Amino acid sequence: MYNKLLIAIDLSNLDSAQYVVDTALKLTNHNPDAIYRVVTIIEPIDDSFVSAFLPKNFDKSVIVEANKALHDFTQRAFPEGSKVQHIVAHGTIYEEINRIAEEKAVDLIVMLASSQPNSKGLSSNTVKVARYGNKPILVLK
Repeated sequence: MYNKLLIAIDLSNLDSAQYVVDTALKLTNHNPDAIYRVVTIIEPIDDSFVSAFLPKNFDKSVIVEANKALHDFTQRAFPEGSKVQHIVAHGTIYEEINRIAEEKAVDLIVMLASSQPNSKGLSSNTVKVARYGNKPILVLK
């Protein structure tokens, strides 16, 4: 039985995120001792041309907004009393997921095959989480 799950979601597609959460809840059989670590990753804006037009500390303001959106989502998505940890990371998606999975000693990573709706196959980030990570991963379509 899995009790410590890392749930990777994309806040730009809340229907898919709900599907990932619902699957995680089924995996734990709604165990009150289960710990759900819900992570969303903010990728850095590296394009110097684009970043020149953005306000100073733009990344920090995006992280603050993402954290608020993540809390709002989990409040609706999880049953009351669930042990939910919110994680907003900044960096490369697959690296951050694998780093957090190791740091938090999770039993299982749960994520979508691709964040693109109706996509066929696996995204490059999903492949890299599986390839470079040391934790079991459940990939959902």
